[in-house]
Amino acid sequence: MGLRLIRAMIARLPKITGGTVKTNSSIWPRVAFIFLIMLSALFIPNPTVSNAKDNDAPLAGDALQPPPHQPAIAAAGDFKPSVFQPSAFLAGRVAVQLIFVESDGSKEPSTKNWTDAQMTLASNQVATALEWWRTHLPNARVEFDLTNRIAPSGYEPIEHDLNTEGQWIGDTFRNMGFTASNYFEQAYSSDDSLRRARRADWATTIFIVNSTGKANGRFADGHFAYAYVGGPFLVITSDAGPYGANQLTPVVAHEFGHIFGALDQYAAAGTACTQQSGYLAVPSSNSQANNCGSRFICIMLEPLAAYPAGAIDSSALGQVGYRDSDGDGTPDPIDTKPTANVLINQPIHSGRPIVTATATDQPFPSPAGQSVTINTITRIEYRADGGQWLALPPTDGAYNSSTESTNATLPLYDGQHSLEFRAINSIGATSPVTNASVYVAGVGPAPAYAVSLPVLSNTDAITIALAAPAGSMVQISEDPFFGGARWITAVPAISWQFDQNDGERTIYIRFSDPAAIDSPPFARPLLLDRTAPTGLATLHEIPTPQIEIQAHDALSGVDAVQMISDGNTDKWQPYESLLPLTQAIATAGHIQIRLRDTAGNVSQPLSVASPIYLPIVIR
Repeated sequence: MGLRLIRAMIARLPKITGGTVKTNSSIWPRVAFIFLIMLSALFIPNPTVSNAKDNDAPLAGDALQPPPHQPAIAAAGDFKPSVFQPSAFLAGRVAVQLIFVESDGSKEPSTKNWTDAQMTLASNQVATALEWWRTHLPNARVEFDLTNRIAPSGYEPIEHDLNTEGQWIGDTFRNMGFTASNYFEQAYSSDDSLRRARRADWATTIFIVNSTGKANGRFADGHFAYAYVGGPFLVITSDAGPYGANQLTPVVAHEFGHIFGALDQYAAAGTACTQQSGYLAVPSSNSQANNCGSRFICIMLEPLAAYPAGAIDSSALGQVGYRDSDGDGTPDPIDTKPTANVLINQPIHSGRPIVTATATDQPFPSPAGQSVTINTITRIEYRADGGQWLALPPTDGAYNSSTESTNATLPLYDGQHSLEFRAINSIGATSPVTNASVYVAGVGPAPAYAVSLPVLSNTDAITIALAAPAGSMVQISEDPFFGGARWITAVPAISWQFDQNDGERTIYIRFSDPAAIDSPPFARPLLLDRTAPTGLATLHEIPTPQIEIQAHDALSGVDAVQMISDGNTDKWQPYESLLPLTQAIATAGHIQIRLRDTAGNVSQPLSVASPIYLPIVIR
């Protein structure tokens, strides 16, 4: 910055011709002022300049490698992340525990004590750093779960360095109930416990160390912020070294990139251009150490400049797993598909067939090591003879893991049937369809069942019309497996009451004949919309009288508009955003409109505002 500023100031000095300055004497105070600025520019660095060597050298040595460990042995077909994969790629739900280590003086003198104000300041900045990552990975479905806690230690962490971090970290984890053989094993166990407790896909730990009163805000060896690449934890002092207590956010954002595999890019880190990292083993093409050929502003290169700019280059994005090879809008690590293995047990003489199926979500292959998936199987389903797709009940009672199975009797009647089976995962990807053909005998023909209900409702209750032979029973539920639903007598009309949540719903109905033979479920979709539209209306008289309407309806959509002028109500007319007016209505004393959505909900009258047109004054 200094040289650029000096050049700019020199350019502003008057030209010298023949040894004389062509100016008046008032220029000299300005020259003196410029000279002072030139001197200050030489010695005062600007922390936001894109200069990795000057700006980010304090973070040198902050990306550390955890010690090797024995790989976790997973069962065949089990692609869940292991305990040693707390943060393989940044997608899905991430549990983060922020630990404020409080020394208790039991092993060495306690010199620091947290205040509520300090913890609030740090916690808010960590939350902001996490939100920064979530905002800039829009397709990764990132959701953070941040918890704070104070944990005691007999040591005063700020008086230690990397060589002795195990003393205070191990002691802290022991006080939290984790007693593995070393502090890394404790950290992995703690993260795994947090992941399960918070029902997250990933978990990590952030230690905040009180550095109040330390002139440089650093540990004994000069470190002030560091993280282990791929987890299990990162450490930062409350003052973040030279950055200061109010600048934790960009530093935490930088260190958090390491937790999910991103490497340092500034020259002092010495990262080779070809060095790969992360679940996708992406090379460090933006490293400044070896003239890699690019220099993009990035949170892993220049935190202070990149943070406000929201800048992450493609190599860092790839290292945290945010790469979309096929351009479908889903990052590679969560762009997975399930497979389904289906076995049908056909009764020898008569009866309904039984299907046994297992579905497994197949992970996106990792060149770096163990391939995992965070997607789950959301349903295994079938359809008969080209009809509706119907879910089969999961063996363990819930579809919530990457591998699920079902064992169910198919409710088919006599005759030849063509069957299709498939599995669906949590991003909506389906497995290849498995086809089968079965012949059913000894059950009987399908009874004449029928179901009718509206596809749209704006009330809490609807009427379901049924047709069934005499003596039939029926179950009605919004659970495809009819959990808790009672069998009741099938009558021509049954009232169904909804709960408080608007939106898309599915009603499931199944019948049972007098011989207790159940029908296949009937699945009927319905949109429940009990909320009236909202909007604003503005009267414009130039160039012609018209009302501009800004309307919103989140569910069924705005369908019609009604004009009210001086208490006189017009007919409903199709909704348009610009509504022409007659001169009589335009000059009415009070104009209002009402909005109606497709479900029939009507808004309260909205007064039409009239903008103030100021006269144009020409001088």
